[in-house]
Amino acid sequence: MSPDSRVMLANDVAIELLQLPSHCVGKTLDELDVVPQVRHALTTSQELPDRQFLVGERVLVFNRMPVKTARRDLGSVTTFRDKTELTLLEQELGDSKATADMLRAQTHEFANQLHAISGLIQLGEYDEVVGFIDGVSFSRSKIFEDVSACIAEPTIAALLIAKSSVAAERGVHLKMAPSSTLGRCEDQLARDLTTVIGNLVDNAMDAAAAAANPEIQVRIEETSELVRITVRDNGEGIAEDAMDEIFTQGFSTKDSAVSGGRGFGLAISRLVCRRRGGELAAANVQGARFTATLRK
Repeated sequence: MSPDSRVMLANDVAIELLQLPSHCVGKTLDELDVVPQVRHALTTSQELPDRQFLVGERVLVFNRMPVKTARRDLGSVTTFRDKTELTLLEQELGDSKATADMLRAQTHEFANQLHAISGLIQLGEYDEVVGFIDGVSFSRSKIFEDVSACIAEPTIAALLIAKSSVAAERGVHLKMAPSSTLGRCEDQLARDLTTVIGNLVDNAMDAAAAAANPEIQVRIEETSELVRITVRDNGEGIAEDAMDEIFTQGFSTKDSAVSGGRGFGLAISRLVCRRRGGELAAANVQGARFTATLRK
């Protein structure tokens, strides 16, 4: 890449992965009309190695090296590799870790309840013990009933029940929309739904945490052709100038200065949706609302 952002050399792999025309050599990035994340990767300084960007349906890892002599700037050389499949595998491993975290949260919750029961027994408050146990049983039964009444796929039902425990531990109320419905799914669809729903609920929990009465609503709808997931939170919503960025460049409100190390949950979720002929979109409706569609 020359100092004036002109492509001086591009091999066949670069042309394919960066979605460049075959006659790109000698043309500027403006003339080629490249997507913003490619322009950013090819032209901005890079302090840390292995920046990740979602380009089309691929996760690419970029490394840019400036080329200079003692007297002048000669431009830069950028190398990159396709990390899509590895990133999806990392996401599946992350889902497994998240499941372990959910079990830890449930263990913590049950331990607290047992401590409360033990304390009441030691105080001789036996009527209070019965009332407390009834209340806990009703709360757990309500969650199980709400999910199992509308979600027949065991993987997704277990995910939502476990996520509700994590949300409760963080003081966030997670509820299912009454009109939700999902039958049993083939294995790959179930895995894809786990990735998308898990990421959207985690994102919603972070967003709702600062609200006065944090709440998340999950709606899952199914037709003969597709599954639609809507996750809403009552947080502050998404800044309008970040509405597209959250899906494309590893954007994270937790650490927006890091372009490649985190914030890929939404980008991966959109990638999964698009690979299934669907889409993931965001809007502000009294908080943030994410709608994902996946074709069967």
